[in-house]
Amino acid sequence: MTKQQMKILVPVDGSDQALQAAVYAAKMFPKDRSEMVLFHVDAQNPDLGKSIAGNPLYDSQMKNIDKWMATDHKAMHQFMDQAVSRVVAVGIPETSVSVKIKKKEDRVIEEIIREAREGYDAVVVGKTGKSRLKDKIIGSLAIKLAGRLQRIPLVIVDGEPKTGKLLISVDLREEAFRCIYSIGELLEIQNFTIAICHVARCAAMKNAPETFTPHRDGEHICPLRDVECICPSIDKMKECLEEAGILSESISDLILESSNPVDSTLDLSREQQIGSIVVGRRAIVPFVEELISGRYSQKMLKKMQNMALWVVS
Repeated sequence: MTKQQMKILVPVDGSDQALQAAVYAAKMFPKDRSEMVLFHVDAQNPDLGKSIAGNPLYDSQMKNIDKWMATDHKAMHQFMDQAVSRVVAVGIPETSVSVKIKKKEDRVIEEIIREAREGYDAVVVGKTGKSRLKDKIIGSLAIKLAGRLQRIPLVIVDGEPKTGKLLISVDLREEAFRCIYSIGELLEIQNFTIAICHVARCAAMKNAPETFTPHRDGEHICPLRDVECICPSIDKMKECLEEAGILSESISDLILESSNPVDSTLDLSREQQIGSIVVGRRAIVPFVEELISGRYSQKMLKKMQNMALWVVS
């Protein structure tokens, strides 16, 4: 069955990480059916010069202000040229890459969300921007997008992730199958090695025997097994991946016993040299969890290094 053409939105701010995000997207998404849009929100105030013109306090600085604005615009256009060249070098046809620069009319995050709703199939963004200090103090744009963007898969890139393997971190069945469906539609799935990972929290296993064994006689033995347990559904997930075109030997599954799902998942990804982690974004999160511990994806974002996090909602 022929898959449809896709539009991938890559918001950029001129930073090195934004460039790496664009390159990652070019490597991951199908080169023959992906249209990439490099999107920049120009936050400069075009009326700045007009608003201070004639004010004797700023007369001596007008030339410097005009020069600074012109230099900034030139730097962004040079960045866009570089980004297009890097993406094309990876294999995306030049005719499938476009640049869109929009004057800022609202907060940058609102501009990106508004643009993403214009028929895009995924959004790929760098984890950090040009100002790492601002990202650290008030939170990066990527983390804010992870909490706001809905119905469109969001991919957040840190460093230069490897692109041959994916880890699907599963907890609830509905989220897990949504993730599998999403990557099956967005990627040429047969080109990847995929691991399905479920972390059983020790805190919830207080009634489990001390000699807990994740596997026994080929079956998944999980102390959390009940109507909500995801373990019995893992074989069905593997079948779905096989139906999408991936060979069975390229699929593995792991059930981990840990009280810290984030650290365990990241450790596993590093050990297996997996560059991309796919998680589902819950539409509704209990207030206490949101307030005290935060969303799983946001905690993952803060700790991951040289990885890409796919947040599927």
